[in-house]
Amino acid sequence: MTERLSNTANQYIGAAKQTIGETLGYPDVAADGARQKSEAETAQKVADAKVEAQRLERTADNSANSIVGGAKQTIGQTFGLPSLAAEGAAQKSNAETQQKVDDANAQIRGAGHELEGKIKQKVGDLSNDHSMKVDGATTEAQGTLQRNV
Repeated sequence: MTERLSNTANQYIGAAKQTIGETLGYPDVAADGARQKSEAETAQKVADAKVEAQRLERTADNSANSIVGGAKQTIGQTFGLPSLAAEGAAQKSNAETQQKVDDANAQIRGAGHELEGKIKQKVGDLSNDHSMKVDGATTEAQGTLQRNV
C-alpha cells in the first residue's frame, strides 16, 4: 500500500508541476512534471499487475488444496480411515477459509481503487488534466471490477 501512496503522490506532484510549468511558461518544468507523472503511472501499473498475479496464484493454490483435501476426505470416509478423512476435511476447510480472506482483501483493494479513481478524476477536473481524469476513471473501473470478483 505504501508503494501505491508513493506512486499516487508522484502522479499528483507531476501533474502539478506540469500544470504550473504550462501556466507560467516554463517548458522544462512542464516536461519534468509530465515525465514524473508518467513514470509514477507506469510504476503503479506494474505494481498492480504483480499484486494481481499473486492473487491469481493464491486462488489456484487454494483451489488445488480444496480439491486435494476433499479427495482425501472422501477416500478416508470410503475406506474407513478417519485420520485421513479428518486431515482432508481440515485441508479443504483451511483452503476455503484462506480464499475467503483473499476475496475480502480484494474487496478492500477494490474499494481503495474506486476512491483513488474518484479523487484522480476530481484532481484532473481541477487542474484541467484530461489524462489524469481518464486515469481516474480507469482506476475507479478497476476497483469496481475487483469488488465484483
